[in-house]
Amino acid sequence: MPPGQYADRTRMAIAEGLRSTGATGPRAADGLPTALFTRFRERGDLKALGLILPAYLADLGTEDDRVRLVTALHVVHAARWLPEDEQRTPGKALGAPAGTATAP
Repeated sequence: MPPGQYADRTRMAIAEGLRSTGATGPRAADGLPTALFTRFRERGDLKALGLILPAYLADLGTEDDRVRLVTALHVVHAARWLPEDEQRTPGKALGAPAGTATAP
């Protein structure tokens, strides 16, 4: 399937189906949305939510998925879109895959 929005949505649907049946194990980011996404929503931070949520929803627990999610978190961190008290939350919540650095 060629890359694009259709492929992304298809992957999200497949990931949701696999997670709902227990076919995938726990992901490194499973604790992330409860705290971080709730705060994004409460303050109407659609930029950060819009960047991280697709990577989270399509995450099947593979190394590539983890890199995509870490990259999205790094962008939000580097752009300083988070309030100062939340600036370290993404790096603490997720950690980094081999060969990448976590957000400070």
